[in-house]
Amino acid sequence: SIGQTYITRFQNRFYQLPVSYFTPAKKWANSPQYPAHQAVFNRPITSRCFECHTTFAQKISALNREPEEFDPTKFIYGVDCEKCHGPGAKHVDFQTQNPGVKTAKYIINPSAFTRQQSLDLCILCHGGRLRKTAPSFSYVPGGKLEDYFAIDITPPAPGSIDVHGNQYGMLSESKCFQQSQTMTCLTCHNTHVNERKNITVFSQRCMTCHSNGHGNECPQIKKIGPSIKNNCIDCHMPRQESQAITELLPGQTNPTAALIRSHLIKIYPQNKPQ
Repeated sequence: SIGQTYITRFQNRFYQLPVSYFTPAKKWANSPQYPAHQAVFNRPITSRCFECHTTFAQKISALNREPEEFDPTKFIYGVDCEKCHGPGAKHVDFQTQNPGVKTAKYIINPSAFTRQQSLDLCILCHGGRLRKTAPSFSYVPGGKLEDYFAIDITPPAPGSIDVHGNQYGMLSESKCFQQSQTMTCLTCHNTHVNERKNITVFSQRCMTCHSNGHGNECPQIKKIGPSIKNNCIDCHMPRQESQAITELLPGQTNPTAALIRSHLIKIYPQNKPQ
């Protein structure tokens, strides 16, 4: 992971703490975008923050009241099954009473989604700063994201998308995505298996399309040889500095940017073998 940040609660309001742990440096550091010489504790955690970083949070404050207030007893911390499969209480009750029934009746199965439904589910948290038009947590997997958020269809300016937080925006600018009728985030990511840093696994998924049989094998295979099939990622999806996630490490005067995998799949000239 890039790191860990922490929150505190005062009454029914939640705030981000000014110190985070920056994993690449194995050091504690200022939380991103915090002042360098003053410890502040007034950055509120909003319902939109919780919408991506938890499964559920019950807001109890009035509309447009800031900072927002939440019921601390009605939280589902972390991102669990219900984030993608929808509310599970009825599912658990039914299957408990009917253990012989193998077809789920009260749970959402994302494998049956259309391409857009699948993308919408991921865009919720990986589509940049979406402006919500409905209360947080009202979107349910399988629904139309545009019914809950204002979707900006204006093409982004080249290089304007930060590598953090808008993976879909970068993917949608990739030729791989634009020339496919079926590609989604799940084409590469198995959400039920922790495959972080397993470059070979992701590269093999590239090979399902970029192979000699499909007529679009990487031309660099002639220089690198068969071993290229074990790592397409570092060349075509390199780690890049985030402008949004920067940490001021102890003793430093300039923030250190987090290196995050680019989801703009393309040929990066600086990565081409000489």
